[in-house]
Amino acid sequence: MKISVIGSGAMGSLFGGRLALAGENVVLYDVYREHIDAVNTQGLSIEDAETGEITIAHPQASSDPESVKNSDVFLIFVKSTNTESVANQFKSYAAPHTIVLTLQNGLGNDAILLEHFGIERTAIGVTSQGATFLGPGKIRHAGKGPTHITMADGDETKLKDLAAALDRAGFEIHISDTVTSLVWSKLIINVGINALTAILNVKNGQLLEYEDIKQVMADLVKEALLVAKKKGIQLIYDDPLAQVYEVARSTASNSSSMLQDFQKSRPTEIDFINGAIVNEALKLGIEVPVNETLTRIVRTLDMLHARKGSI
Repeated sequence: MKISVIGSGAMGSLFGGRLALAGENVVLYDVYREHIDAVNTQGLSIEDAETGEITIAHPQASSDPESVKNSDVFLIFVKSTNTESVANQFKSYAAPHTIVLTLQNGLGNDAILLEHFGIERTAIGVTSQGATFLGPGKIRHAGKGPTHITMADGDETKLKDLAAALDRAGFEIHISDTVTSLVWSKLIINVGINALTAILNVKNGQLLEYEDIKQVMADLVKEALLVAKKKGIQLIYDDPLAQVYEVARSTASNSSSMLQDFQKSRPTEIDFINGAIVNEALKLGIEVPVNETLTRIVRTLDMLHARKGSI
């Protein structure tokens, strides 16, 4: 089975690297040439945050879109802000049997993939794994947790080979028969963690050290739950706020993707996370002032970072 990881930053490299270590035929695709060159010349260094142990994986790495041809799986890990352009670019490289799986953060990526690849080839997933990009060819596996995947058309048999490969790679993997609940369950985790870590410049676990911030997390999650309930969405967690705290704890040493974006002055995915809650709430006539305020702050900081980077 050939698995092409499209978007090989921290998380894409983690999944691609572990799959390569398990013996799978893996291509890491990314436009960041320094990272690609480092992986090809020195291998991909994966540091375990718990033990400090470093493992070197040797997946194929490329910045050539042609390298993903004849793939059985496209594993999409680009930023949500790039999903539309990437889907449009790579749809011509997908074979009729290719499964296109998103494990991205936020709301709306599945709809984009469905539009470009169709319901028979689109798969949706959420993961509690955490990874930090340390530099070209180097990442840290900073948090571990379950990964849930499902086919958009409900045909779970299409995912058995991929699930088996992910299991061999050491990931806790579950094939689910739900789509919306998976996406929303992960969205609420991100809503409670990502933007706060970025604004405060702290790692996930540090959020739990401050009672005021834990209360803000609770407020963000409460608003998101109001929206989910109004939409009739059943989440996969019995106690979503407890799950948010648990994910922050289990990925304590991880720098969230939004914090990493801030540190590199890259645009964040705020409009696909807290901003998505704001948009859905507006449609429903629900007020979500904490999420709205946080979204406005992050959007403004995104603009300030962009201006600073252009000087």
